[in-house]
Amino acid sequence: MMSKRLIKKGISCLWVLSLWILIATGMAEAQSEQRPEYLPDEVLVGFKDHAAKHAVDVVLAQVNGQVVRKFRLVPIMLLKVPNHTVLSVVRFLKSRPEVEFAEPNYLRRLHAAPNDPRYGEMWGLNNTGQTGGTFDADIDAPEAWGLTTGDPNRVVAVIDSGADLNHEDLAGNIWTNPGEIPGNGMDDDGNGFIDDVHGWDFAHDDSDPSDTDAACGGHGTHTAGTIGARGNNGIGVTGVNWDVKIMPLKAFRSFLGLCSASSSDIIGAIDYAAMMGVRVSSNSYGGGPYSQSEFNAIQASKGLFVAAAGNEGNNNDVTPNYPSNYNLNNIIAVAATDHNDLLAYFSNYGTNSVDLSAPGVDILSTTPNNTYSLFSGTSMATPHVAGAVALLMGSDSSLTNNEVKWRILQGADNKSLPVLTGGRLNVNHSLTLPPPQVTVTVTPNGSTTLSPGGILSFILTLHNNEPAPQTAVISLALVKPDGSELVLVQRALTVPANGTLNKTISKKLPLGMVPGEYQMAGRAEIPAMSYDEDLVVYNVVP
Repeated sequence: MMSKRLIKKGISCLWVLSLWILIATGMAEAQSEQRPEYLPDEVLVGFKDHAAKHAVDVVLAQVNGQVVRKFRLVPIMLLKVPNHTVLSVVRFLKSRPEVEFAEPNYLRRLHAAPNDPRYGEMWGLNNTGQTGGTFDADIDAPEAWGLTTGDPNRVVAVIDSGADLNHEDLAGNIWTNPGEIPGNGMDDDGNGFIDDVHGWDFAHDDSDPSDTDAACGGHGTHTAGTIGARGNNGIGVTGVNWDVKIMPLKAFRSFLGLCSASSSDIIGAIDYAAMMGVRVSSNSYGGGPYSQSEFNAIQASKGLFVAAAGNEGNNNDVTPNYPSNYNLNNIIAVAATDHNDLLAYFSNYGTNSVDLSAPGVDILSTTPNNTYSLFSGTSMATPHVAGAVALLMGSDSSLTNNEVKWRILQGADNKSLPVLTGGRLNVNHSLTLPPPQVTVTVTPNGSTTLSPGGILSFILTLHNNEPAPQTAVISLALVKPDGSELVLVQRALTVPANGTLNKTISKKLPLGMVPGEYQMAGRAEIPAMSYDEDLVVYNVVP
């Protein structure tokens, strides 16, 4: 059957009584019938930039590999290899000089005061001790809502099991593609997807991202509700954002009776969100080995990727959990706390690899068919943070992604928890941090469209907004099309009281520079005090 798309940690389970969403540990290389680590007949491969098309075709023929998907964001192919074992194909591909990397298509598991009538039960937003917990062990949502209740134009991609598009408390906040005409069987906006009115189902390759797979237990609808259940509508619950747009990107489905998603479907969702200009995604899943394909896609997306730390009670500094453990600046890794501001007993942690925590025990949110349920897990903590990111972005659209992440981490309440910040999310603190003490501006000095070998020139301006001299760490970095960075300058500078420093900087571009969109990033940071960033886009053409 022709596809509608033109372009192509063990078991996740829901315990009926306690409603924990858990994932088991990884498994050995040989696949278990009950706990497969990867899909049995698919391989992800990335070829080197200089690999000739003929050479690539020869390699694919040697493994009898059929290309079933390519991605816009990253030069990766998904191969179907029906006549070979996955591991032998991977070994062969890795031996070829044309191949950058090859790996199995791994499976990930789910980690599992408005007038809304059940708002009073939502201790994570406003803890009055209503569940026997500690007063104010919450994210200070009511205080934040005094400043903003969200932006109806801000979109959050929820990469999960889909969402109930018709839920009474979600329908008004489900994203609608403005460029698509529903049901006409055409790709109206030319993005490569037919009738993607409310997102896409990458698990089944169709246009309906509804949360219907029983094995997933309504997980995606629950996480979506925490981010953006309609607030102040007299129905059910409320999300961190009263007004927001949820883009459901369904990657999880039942596979051998388990709720699972392949790396390729997750990458497809990341690719779609980036293509549609979405700056933040919520990712309540993990488990399994490191995937170079996932790493590359998350890095190239450049969006904030909020990820669950995992539910095994592990130290992620010692036992990594992917994708939250990828060493990327655009990932925010989230642990779970209970209503006493203690680390949840199941939550993974890590003073280097987990950024902060958020409420994740007995969290009330939306579930399919106009129901509401209590779930627990780092899955539930993650959308609190993704929702907070959206709230900050909606309150000030000029904030860069790095500035938003800095504010989310800096605003956390320090609870001496075993995470990088020691803290638990406080969205009100993040919203009310003072403006930067030292600001940075990058002004192009000439054309922003250049060719390899041309001269990139700009003026760097630093301004001290304080009545006393300030010393800041100043850095300049060239952000490449694949999201990686080349740091050009990093040094401490003292800016005079209420003073301004200007410097003209010129760099010759290398002749072999890959064409594409680059960003010159200027940054000024006073650790734990102030952070500012300015970005200028340069286009390198052949």
